[in-house]
Amino acid sequence: MVQDKMLLAFDVGTTAVKGAIYTAGGQCLFSTGIAYGKRSSQPGWVEQNPQDWMDCMTDVIAQIAQQFDLESIVGIGICSQVNTHIFVDEHGQALMDAIVWDDQRCAEVTEELNHCIEQCVKREQDEKIGLLDSSSLISRAQWVQYYNPEVWQQTRWILSPKDYCILQLTGERVTDALSSVGLVAESGGYLKQALALVAGLEQRLPPIKSIHQIAGHLKEGWCGIKIGCPVVVGTMDCWASLFGSGAFSHGQGFQLAGTSEILGLVSEQAHPASGVVTFPAYQGLYLHAGPTQAGGDALDWFARGLDKDVNQLLLEVAAREPIKDPLLFLPYLMGERAPIWDPKARGAFIGLTKNHDSHSMVRAVMQGVGFSARHLMEHLEQAAGFSCDTLVISGGASRSDLWCQIKADIMNRTLDRVENVDTGTFGAALLAATGVGIYSSLQEAVTKGVVINRSFHPQSTTRDRNDALYRSYRESYQQLKPVFDSLYKIMS
Repeated sequence: MVQDKMLLAFDVGTTAVKGAIYTAGGQCLFSTGIAYGKRSSQPGWVEQNPQDWMDCMTDVIAQIAQQFDLESIVGIGICSQVNTHIFVDEHGQALMDAIVWDDQRCAEVTEELNHCIEQCVKREQDEKIGLLDSSSLISRAQWVQYYNPEVWQQTRWILSPKDYCILQLTGERVTDALSSVGLVAESGGYLKQALALVAGLEQRLPPIKSIHQIAGHLKEGWCGIKIGCPVVVGTMDCWASLFGSGAFSHGQGFQLAGTSEILGLVSEQAHPASGVVTFPAYQGLYLHAGPTQAGGDALDWFARGLDKDVNQLLLEVAAREPIKDPLLFLPYLMGERAPIWDPKARGAFIGLTKNHDSHSMVRAVMQGVGFSARHLMEHLEQAAGFSCDTLVISGGASRSDLWCQIKADIMNRTLDRVENVDTGTFGAALLAATGVGIYSSLQEAVTKGVVINRSFHPQSTTRDRNDALYRSYRESYQQLKPVFDSLYKIMS
């Protein structure tokens, strides 16, 4: 099939590479995903082989080539998971497996660094340094320097997944400010006070460029894509999904239901709030966002334990009326990120009775993810300075009508699901289209092509029960926190 001006977009996620072909007008012509795994060689460690990302991207292109003329591709956009880090040498070769965002090996190193940060704040440094968590690049760099000094000595660049892929495709070392969470000042440059926490870190970070700037060009043909095809810098999955969902104005919000839940609100002003990330202003707008540690991954975990397919399990749960006996699930299977940032937290079922069966537990898992999103949303609204009664929802887990309705009921907000739930690839395509000049601005690109598929409105009949369960959910973490701390010490 011959097409004019096609855009190739990738979303390098936690469990799969998603790839899609879009027209210049934003129509999705083809979309697919190829899965890969994570490894855990030690308790709390989560790793991936970076070559898996490149291999899967190549496999995606091979599928596309069966239906489309790849010479019609005029630009390539990539977004990816954030706070997954690859240490590469001067030739761009990975020196070790990538440390994935939910890896918790850096907990103790992070505590040491945060103590140093608190001392810096007391001395009233010019640039404010935020406290770190175990997924911070600074924590990862310090850990490698401590425990793998040979790798540290050989490390020339520390890259995110999309930046690693761009390096392999173009030979260019580049990143963007939005993906460099906690490392970038309001000016858009690196926060030197933060980088100084780890000796030698600053010179191991790539130059920062605009998200819709051309990073480089294909250095060789790629499965039929012509040499010299421009590759745009791109950004992290959270921001790409914001663009792909159309939530790019003051007062709008989005929920990305993927491996984890990522929620964000957009505002013209920022208000200090604990537990969330407020990104430096982009085109006059602040994004207040936060990632939980669990989302669709929690349901995948439980389905594997039952040796069942997730989609079949969802159909079975939807066909059954929930029982009256309340059951809570804390989804902290690998600790929790926003808004509590506690790597020692652990998952738990609370309230089990003989009346509960596996389907009751599945529903509790789905509700637990919803409660964690509600908890995060409260902090986001404080940071944004307004209440948001409607969110645009996307991501693989949003394909489940049941789960969308459960979340709408628990959060007491309307969820508008977009037609193209793969907002990561769509956002990456919009950035590519802007970079190659199809659109005059990113704002123009974002306002075109987003279609709402269905709206899920909160049901008033469930509100009192969900509010009561939510209070118990919050209390449960506080009561169990000493137990989680004790279990963590035993594991260590």
